[in-house]
Amino acid sequence: MVDQKTAQLITTINTALEHEMAMMLRYLHHSFIVTGPERGPLVQFFRDRVNTSAQHAIALGEKVTAMGGHPSVKVSEIYEPGDQTIHEMLREDLDEERKHIDLYERLLTGLDDVALRAFIEQFVCQKQSQVDELDMYLRSR
Repeated sequence: MVDQKTAQLITTINTALEHEMAMMLRYLHHSFIVTGPERGPLVQFFRDRVNTSAQHAIALGEKVTAMGGHPSVKVSEIYEPGDQTIHEMLREDLDEERKHIDLYERLLTGLDDVALRAFIEQFVCQKQSQVDELDMYLRSR
């Protein structure tokens, strides 16, 4: 049995897990629908992101279990707009990654467990790196 504070943390971490599951699907879908001369490198780019999101989901699920909780199998809702340009896909991914950073930063608010804080801060750093890279893809000269 976990205390109320731990239960709230588990709920928030499960929300992050659900977001990572959604990102796996989003990036995989984008790898399917990207077309044009840049298809090859972008397919690999999106699939690398699938793997990163899977690694995050695994780590979050393991953390929930270690904390005495049950990892969620839910996936956050994903809006599927149909055909998209590469720019629209990258913009959507950038917006979602920024939302993930906000979620992780909210989780850090008031968190006094040093090890859990360091665990979550790793996600913030990795997500910020992804945001930076997506932002560079979207910039035009």
